[in-house]
Amino acid sequence: MRWLGGIRGRVALTVLVVATGLYSLLGTLGFLQIAHASRDATRDRIEVVLGQLEASIRSGAPTVTLSTADGIVALATAATDDGAAVGRGEIVVTRSITVDGSELLLVGRASEAKVTDSLRSLHRVLWTGVSLAAVATAALAGLATHRALRPVAAMIDLAETIGPGDDRTRVAVADTGDEIAHLALTVNAMLDRIAAGRRARHQFTSDAAHELRTPLMALQGEIELAELAPSSIDDGFLARIGELAQSLGGRVDDLLLLSTLDEAPPLRLRRVDLTALAEEEAAVVSPAVVVSGEPVIAEVDPRLVARAVRNVVSNAVRHSVAGVEVTVAVDDRGVTVTVDDDGPGIAPEDRDRIFERFTRLDEARGADRGGSGLGLAIVASVVHAHGGTVTATAAPDGGTRVVLRFDAAERADDRRAPRASGG
Repeated sequence: MRWLGGIRGRVALTVLVVATGLYSLLGTLGFLQIAHASRDATRDRIEVVLGQLEASIRSGAPTVTLSTADGIVALATAATDDGAAVGRGEIVVTRSITVDGSELLLVGRASEAKVTDSLRSLHRVLWTGVSLAAVATAALAGLATHRALRPVAAMIDLAETIGPGDDRTRVAVADTGDEIAHLALTVNAMLDRIAAGRRARHQFTSDAAHELRTPLMALQGEIELAELAPSSIDDGFLARIGELAQSLGGRVDDLLLLSTLDEAPPLRLRRVDLTALAEEEAAVVSPAVVVSGEPVIAEVDPRLVARAVRNVVSNAVRHSVAGVEVTVAVDDRGVTVTVDDDGPGIAPEDRDRIFERFTRLDEARGADRGGSGLGLAIVASVVHAHGGTVTATAAPDGGTRVVLRFDAAERADDRRAPRASGG
């Protein structure tokens, strides 16, 4: 019964049903053709015997009846006689001839018994053959399916052996180019993604612990110093403690936000003016940030998008020299929020890497001057959650340009002129 289970059993049963129907149809058509051909052959044989009888009559022989060993009887009667009546189970062929001015009717008869017996035997052989052929076809289909699914069974056995920490085991890929090989490649790609995700989580945990340890150790050092030498506590002690606590809390908030975005939470979409939103975020930074663009309405999660704009603007201000410009524009592909700074810029090979978590670049931007390496990673996660894109390029006047693109935006009716906002 186990053989009949699963895909193999279903394939074999389906093939059995289909093969039985197909073979039965073909067998019936063949049987009818053979039966028709047998009767035609008997009529042809009768015609031959009638020809012999006609030749005998025309030669003047007194023969009026002719019988053959294969059961055919031919006789000559007057044309007015009813000698051509067909009896049950007979095949009758007639021919009219004129001999010495007299009309004669030649009648040839043969019994259908031999034909019927032959067809009956053929019928038994035919349906026995159909049954055996259908069963044999189903069995071969089952065996072929079992052989074809053997690599799948191997994949299942292998998958059952892969443990939580096994990042190297992969499925063997046959050089066949068929669906099974494609399945093996897909499974291996899935295992690669799982391994990459596991490594990324491990790296994220390690980096997060390191990032939290730095302000925590500084905070602990301040406290220990105050405990060892209470007289050394100055007026800036509480301010330093508060700053370290704020830094620690900010990094915890960043980690929680990234973790939430990784889980793809439902967005709280609203129709908001992105230009006004950018102005509000630019107003809380210093020095002044120029925001230009007409009102643009987009359906986004305003809380998350505000956080993304704030992170990009803050990062640009941290590395700028003379100022930062923010431009909001709309085109046929959606809306863009462009942030330009005039800082030292980013090397082309690092422009994608800055959106990775805990990334700090060397040289002028390397120390990141207080950054945690999570700000631009949050920007990328927010934009991607909205189905948009974020890119970094060189700004026209030097420095770095970061472009946030969101889909589905429209210009507001009340157009406004560019303006500046500062904190």
